[in-house]
Amino acid sequence: MSVLAGVALVQAAIDAYNRRDLAQLRELMTEDVELRPPVSALTGRAYSGHDGIEEWLRDVDDSFASAQIVPAELIDVGPRVLALTEFQVEGHESRMELGSELGLVCEIAGGRIASWIGFFNHAEAREAAGG
Repeated sequence: MSVLAGVALVQAAIDAYNRRDLAQLRELMTEDVELRPPVSALTGRAYSGHDGIEEWLRDVDDSFASAQIVPAELIDVGPRVLALTEFQVEGHESRMELGSELGLVCEIAGGRIASWIGFFNHAEAREAAGG
């Protein structure tokens, strides 16, 4: 897999996430994909496989009126892609818009995303990605 392929794959997945395009996410991710948003560190709740993608999107939409990932930098680090992004959300009740750092480390296998691990900040994601 070329450098561009991994970065382009993660960019496509972020775009699909922002559109809530479940079919596209399933194409871009392995059948046994591991999804751990940052809140998993607090709740212990992670998602697995293609059914997990649907649960994850539903949970995000239940939690926020809107939630978008805005990439700042995508970096190839071997079999992984480090995504330094901002997570922009709007509350259901408050309609207050909030933004926070979101770091993602995506493991690439066979041309698809095998894991999508989220971190509350870029520094933790860089460390997890190995640099």
